[in-house]
Amino acid sequence: MKLKHISTKFILSFVSILTAVFSVLIAVFYVGFRISMNGYIRRNSFSMQEELDLAVTDVINESAYLYGRIAGSGNVELLLTVADEGAERGEREESFNALMRRVGVDPEYFDDVEFLLGEDRFSLHGSAAYIPESYAVLEAHKNNLFYVGNAGKSLILGLYSSGIVNGFEGVMLFYMSEAKIREMCNPVSGGEGYSFIMRSDGYIVSHIDETLVGKVIVYSDVYDPAASPAYKTKTLDGVKSIVVTGKAETLNSRYGFDSCIVSVLDYNYYFGEMDTTLAVVLCVSFAMLVVSVILAIIRANKLSRPMKLLSESISATAEPTKSHASVLPAGDELVQLERTYDDMMDRIYDLVEKNREDMQLQRKLELESLQMQINPHFLYNTLDAISWMARIKKQSEIDRLVMNLARFFRLFLHGGDKFVKVSDEIEMVKSYLEIDAIRHPGRFTVHIDMEEAIASEMTLKLILQPIIENSLKYAFDSGSGNLFIRAFSEGEDILFEVEDDGSGFDVPGDILARPAGVEGGYGLKNVNERIHLQYGDGYGLEVSSEKGKGTLVRARLKKQ
Repeated sequence: MKLKHISTKFILSFVSILTAVFSVLIAVFYVGFRISMNGYIRRNSFSMQEELDLAVTDVINESAYLYGRIAGSGNVELLLTVADEGAERGEREESFNALMRRVGVDPEYFDDVEFLLGEDRFSLHGSAAYIPESYAVLEAHKNNLFYVGNAGKSLILGLYSSGIVNGFEGVMLFYMSEAKIREMCNPVSGGEGYSFIMRSDGYIVSHIDETLVGKVIVYSDVYDPAASPAYKTKTLDGVKSIVVTGKAETLNSRYGFDSCIVSVLDYNYYFGEMDTTLAVVLCVSFAMLVVSVILAIIRANKLSRPMKLLSESISATAEPTKSHASVLPAGDELVQLERTYDDMMDRIYDLVEKNREDMQLQRKLELESLQMQINPHFLYNTLDAISWMARIKKQSEIDRLVMNLARFFRLFLHGGDKFVKVSDEIEMVKSYLEIDAIRHPGRFTVHIDMEEAIASEMTLKLILQPIIENSLKYAFDSGSGNLFIRAFSEGEDILFEVEDDGSGFDVPGDILARPAGVEGGYGLKNVNERIHLQYGDGYGLEVSSEKGKGTLVRARLKKQ
């Protein structure tokens, strides 16, 4: 990274981090406040609607109470007189008025009461405006109070009475005061909104705006029965509002209403101050960001100067023979970095020099290795000549000895390869054992078992011979015995086993540990180290033995 870009990148990084932090804080503040406020409004609105549902139901209950008084036993005579079609109209009207005075019709709750008896109509105030289409609906709900609809400023509940009061049959209509219900719905919680009652088809039962009562299309998109209760923000009557809708459960279940309560809350009342606060926070954050950028520029300039001086110092240090003094101000935090860098460069120079010496030594060893590759050919030719002369002199033992030795060395050297086939490793062992059998006839009997499937698998060279040599040296020092050699596979591994039934011994814990600094030799330690270095942990030798019973050495290698 160029030094002239350090200040710019530092400033950009600093500003980016600050911007991200401020953005996260503002987002957390805004989202947290909205979630908290929405929860508060939701809980309070639904609670308020439940209370309003009960209150409106209590108002409607006045119709049931009035009907109970009308149908009371003390009023049967007057009621039947009103229903008597043979009586004079005047007498019937006087009986109707007397009945109304007796039961007491509260004008706070009722605008009018009307009886429909065939073609005759009796009204308390004569202002009734009955909806003829509702007759069939009332007849379908005989002897039950049922919501008919709205007429003018009244909310109509009707009852089709069929013989439940001494044979009286006719329709009673109770014109409830819609203003009484509207008074209970408005305002909501101190003036920040209002509520109204609406049927699920959009028909407005009661509303703060009297001109909307009885209309359908005004708020037809507000209420969804399948999604009730609901809480959402939308524009209503041209004003951004919070609209909370819930079913009027008590009212609906008691009087057959299909209505919901809609609460319309002023969005700005709840969130307007928050939006203002957010704008103030954004302004303050922007001002803090500008101040931070100025401070970042100042700090970046202070930081880049010592780094530039350090760069010059490092450039001087890059030349091994060039001495230099520190150019940084005394006590600057980068002085320690310069010193550390100087120490690192000194170590690098030492390593480069050592690497150069190692490379020279490696070239020398390669030359010696090339020279050593010439000697085996001379050895093969000499052994072949000795074998030829032994055949001429009819010395079969010498011929066998020489031929097995030649064969052993050919397999052992194998063109300098590190790996041989398992079958070649076994053949090399056979040649070695032939030589030892000539030297020590009758000392041991060999049993070789090789799994044919692994004959062509590659293995490290000269694994078995040192193990067998060790076994012959110690197992049969005072007698003869059997030597078992096995080669088989186990999963992805190749296993060699050399087992004897010789004298046996107590296996020391460090039998496979090679002392530090020891070189040469092909004993068990050497074989175990070669396997471990080639294949890693989990591979190597295992030695088990018991006095008087023999010894087992197992070598585990990985398939190539």
